[in-house]
Amino acid sequence: MDSALPGAAKKVLPTSTIGDVLKQLKPDFPDVTVSKIRFLETEGLISPRRSASGYRRFSPEDISRLRYILTHQRDNYLPLKVIREQLEAMDSGNVTPVTAKQKAPGAVSADQLRASQARRLTRADVVARAGVRDAFVGSLIRLGLISADSAGFFSVDDVVVVELASRLTEHGLDNRHLKSLMTIAQRQTDMVSRVADPLAHGRDENAKQRAEEVSREVSALIISLNTALVKGNLG
Repeated sequence: MDSALPGAAKKVLPTSTIGDVLKQLKPDFPDVTVSKIRFLETEGLISPRRSASGYRRFSPEDISRLRYILTHQRDNYLPLKVIREQLEAMDSGNVTPVTAKQKAPGAVSADQLRASQARRLTRADVVARAGVRDAFVGSLIRLGLISADSAGFFSVDDVVVVELASRLTEHGLDNRHLKSLMTIAQRQTDMVSRVADPLAHGRDENAKQRAEEVSREVSALIISLNTALVKGNLG
């Protein structure tokens, strides 16, 4: 009997280098970097195995995990603390990936996740997706609630702003109230920057990533506090 047969029967799963992983992720996550992937490993959210020479080797499961993390950071702006809890629950078999998405604070539907693939939207796209008149979008642009990028495109987040603003106007709020909400949001953004900006200038190689993560965490806390205060004031 050929002694090589037992070894030949053992299936070896394909793995990818960190450079290959980056190429796979870039089309959907243009901002992802090697340092970002390394940071997620340092934080314990992914655990790629190492080759004999010490290089990271990512399995298909590692890449799927990365996509899950990056999607929730991009579309739901979730802190890593929340994403880690979801991953641990999935790893233990307590929830499925679908259940975790449904339970995520601020999670969006599957249709919204698919829609978010298109990140560069024209003004006409925003009007169509939000189901409003072009004049209403124009008014929000003048108020500063949404703005096009340097290439003249809008984002999925802008569509959400337009949709929410439209629903508020249906309850009798006008541009003056919307502008007030914008001012509050800008002040809250300044608070986040005051905490995160000094971290971004640290000498640690993960300084930028840590600053981004602190921004998400502080933002989530501010939003939660704001919600609690409004709820409390309403009685």
